Amino acid sequence: MPESTESKQTEQAKKRVTRAVFIPQTMGIFILLIIMLAFIAGAVRRDIVLTLIGAVFLALWLYCLVMTLLLALINRRRAGCVSISINPGETAAGGQVEIMYSEERPRRKRGGAFRLPGILVRCRVLLSTRDSRRIRNDIDPALRASETFTVHKRGAYFSDYDEFAIFDALGFFRFSFRIQTESGARLLASPASAEEPLPVTSRAGESNLRPEMSFQRSGNPIDHRPYVPGDDPRRINWKLYSHGGELFVRENEHEPPPHSNILILIDTQFDPLLYSAASARHGVDLLCENALAAALACAEAGQDVQIAWSGIMENTNGNEGVSQDNSPAGLAAALARPAALPLSPAAVFPAADGDRGVLILALPRANAESPALDRFLRDFAARRAGENAAQTTDIVFMYGSGSEIGGREKGRELAFGELASAAETCAAAYNRRPGVKARAAAAQ
Repeated sequence: MPESTESKQTEQAKKRVTRAVFIPQTMGIFILLIIMLAFIAGAVRRDIVLTLIGAVFLALWLYCLVMTLLLALINRRRAGCVSISINPGETAAGGQVEIMYSEERPRRKRGGAFRLPGILVRCRVLLSTRDSRRIRNDIDPALRASETFTVHKRGAYFSDYDEFAIFDALGFFRFSFRIQTESGARLLASPASAEEPLPVTSRAGESNLRPEMSFQRSGNPIDHRPYVPGDDPRRINWKLYSHGGELFVRENEHEPPPHSNILILIDTQFDPLLYSAASARHGVDLLCENALAAALACAEAGQDVQIAWSGIMENTNGNEGVSQDNSPAGLAAALARPAALPLSPAAVFPAADGDRGVLILALPRANAESPALDRFLRDFAARRAGENAAQTTDIVFMYGSGSEIGGREKGRELAFGELASAAETCAAAYNRRPGVKARAAAAQ
């Protein structure tokens, strides 16, 4: 029985290693050229010094090549037993996470790792978002079983594989075993909330809604008390919960806030004429920060909030690009997923229920028209026909309040005023559409 268990572990290890990759590094190719030139020059000039220099470099080059391949052969089975996990899988941008290394080796195969001078063994985690943000982190399995690092940027980080790599200290050669990882996002880095939420006027749901959001918000503990089972859940101050993790109810409201449904949609497309890829990623970050502030304010007012974003994203419970957990923590985690995508007529927007109000956050464009957004508005208006015909859809074209979000036009950085002008042009164009209320706004 123990032997069958060990054989199963060995078979599983083989399946987990997708393939082995041998990669000559740029330095190794460069040194090989130097070796060839040294031998050729030594032969032509009959210079023993040049020949000796070539021989020394050749010996070093051959040592790195042979020992790297030898150590890779020795660790071939071990690589299949390696696994790397990330904990926690959800954090806020700027938070720390831990990657943990472990080996599930059959009992007969366990033992100390074989080492060679100048040849290194590392486990590497490779994470990236759909808009090309990357995280790379190495662990020396001989020294530690875990490594802590900071996730500086918001995003949903995926991984096709981890690496168990053997390479020389001089950087001549690298031999890596690519190890399969679980599908889906391995790390979600949620955004911070903007300081002030955007005003939201688009709501749907019950017919007795008040025309404006008249709820009172206060950070004064005197106006709140701990939640007791039986209290109206619409009085819960979700913003306080997001900061402290405890439930409090507002005592300064005589009328419960209205029930209402709202969808906050992040348009992740950017215009390459206005934004570089890097500035577009930062622009979508600002959209997500303001979306989170608006979502928390709406949830605090008793509204049922749903987050959605454009683009092809991971399928979640059958709905692409739509949040499923509408708690404050769930909304923040959902806003880790939007990724900046180039403007495209083929972009996919998630379908919205006709009984929801819609707030759309988008980046300004040089050309105000967007086929994907137009198609969404047309389909949404048709879906809502007869239910809330007078209800408007809010669109906010948001531009940065600093140079770090400035895009590019013909190779130069755009000024703040140019982005503001583009946002105003987009807002004016969409305000001419029936059922749409558009405006330009500087990001908080």
